[in-house]
Amino acid sequence: MRHGRRLSLAACLILAVAAAPQAALAQTVDELYASAVKARQAQHFDEAADLLKRALALKPDNADALVQLGFVELGRNDLAAARDAFSKALSIAPTYRDASFGMAEVEFRSGNLDTALPLAEQVAQADPGNADAAALVDNIRKARHASKPKPAAAAPAAVKKPHRRPDPVAVQLEEGRRLRQAGKLPHAEAVYRRALKLSPKNTDVLVALGLVVGSSQRFDEAGQFFDRALAIKPGLVDARLGKVRLAIWQGDTPRARALIDDALASAPDNVEALDLDGRVALLEGDHKRAGQSFQRVLALDPKNAETLVGIGDVRRAEGDDEAARQAYTQALAIEPGSADIEQRLAVPPPRKWRLDIGSEVSDLTNGLGDWTDSSAGLAYRLSPRTTISGHTRLATRFGHTDVQLEGRIDQALTPAFSAYVLAAVTPDADFLARYSVGAGASWQVVAPAKAFGPLSLNIDARYDNFADTGVTSIQPWIQGYVLDGRLGLSARWVHAEDDSGTRADGYVLRADLAVTPRFNVFAGYADAPEIDDGALIPTRTVFGGISFDVSDPLTLRASVAHEERPTFDRNIFGLGLTARF
Repeated sequence: MRHGRRLSLAACLILAVAAAPQAALAQTVDELYASAVKARQAQHFDEAADLLKRALALKPDNADALVQLGFVELGRNDLAAARDAFSKALSIAPTYRDASFGMAEVEFRSGNLDTALPLAEQVAQADPGNADAAALVDNIRKARHASKPKPAAAAPAAVKKPHRRPDPVAVQLEEGRRLRQAGKLPHAEAVYRRALKLSPKNTDVLVALGLVVGSSQRFDEAGQFFDRALAIKPGLVDARLGKVRLAIWQGDTPRARALIDDALASAPDNVEALDLDGRVALLEGDHKRAGQSFQRVLALDPKNAETLVGIGDVRRAEGDDEAARQAYTQALAIEPGSADIEQRLAVPPPRKWRLDIGSEVSDLTNGLGDWTDSSAGLAYRLSPRTTISGHTRLATRFGHTDVQLEGRIDQALTPAFSAYVLAAVTPDADFLARYSVGAGASWQVVAPAKAFGPLSLNIDARYDNFADTGVTSIQPWIQGYVLDGRLGLSARWVHAEDDSGTRADGYVLRADLAVTPRFNVFAGYADAPEIDDGALIPTRTVFGGISFDVSDPLTLRASVAHEERPTFDRNIFGLGLTARF
């Protein structure tokens, strides 16, 4: 019976293996390693350890997998297992810096400061741009300094020196740094606040707290921490750079520029300062300076992933998506599993063409029949700053048909200021303008913030030439957003004047609401002159509509309006679509 049961069990095992998914059986060492890195960075240490051990079972001398396993065991606070993994990695690859750094971390947490320091210094000297290694060296030195016994007048020679533990502030700084890098900001803040209670004048703790609090959008409180650090150590570069980051997060580009220029004047080769200079230059639209700053960082620290991301952002802003993806891919190889970098790579290539098609039908009262107004426009983005477009309009009124052709150029002069010019012509015009010229500009005076902004000041000007007269119109308007950008409000003043000196003024009010990321509604009211065959007609209009993003490249629109004129009323129904490709 026992022999039969064993045979049955063996048969079941064979069937189970045969039925296992082929993908699971075919999983390679590289696939296991990549999955493990993602799991570790997501703080899923048990899962990561299992994946890495499976990879090592297939390839025991894989130094990369051993190093990752060491960091996983550090995450699980199993110092013995971490030491074993890093030791094996160093026996295979004695110059593996990450393994040496990991071993230094193990010795530091174990309280073996004299062993930890040379290991960390070796990594920091070999890779001067490695901020983690530099921070570890600094923490170990602080811990050694704090653990040195104070000199005594007459210490008995026979008394054995007690074993002193590492400085708890340095240990908590290191723990907070790891939590912040893992994205666990509340936990990191709690650790830093405990450290601050132990050492209220520790500038490293104050700066670290400022960065965590600032990342949580509590900008005023973060600034207070940086100011406290500067009050203790005037000119402290880390605190000054923290204030630069605050200005960037708040969208205050001029202040960020003034602060980073001041910091670079005293620390021209500081890697973090150069990187922030590139970020500020990007916000200013100065792609040349941004690229130069990032390249200087790479010369000092060739494996700086944050800087490679910055170079990718510059290339993308310049319209070179392929070069941007190359830079992001290099950064991802340095920081595998980075959600920020993967998100950039997931952005589809930009669509440079835009097609707009629309049609309106107007029902006139008093038995005056219908008007129709249809249009088609095609726009092409020459660069991230320049767009050219053409527009065709076909309108019918009282049995007459006009075809109008329009060309337009839009130019972003800076990230906050843009302008456009247009020209239109109507061959054999019956009621539309024979020709038109126009221009406009937009100035973003308030950058987007969490609850308010952006706020922009705009102006449109146009001259329409008709068979009997010409009409000049000027329309200054303001537009702002609230509720995290979901609600847009605008107010427009309309002034029109013909060649005979007849003037008319009015206004247009409009609100746009993003109900969902894909569904938008708008509504408004206008009491403004309408230019109709050269005449300035006073009108009052109530209007509204919706738009729906069917997909990323396709948007559908519908609108309705009721217009009151002195001689008749007009009900307008419109449909349209926008396609991007």
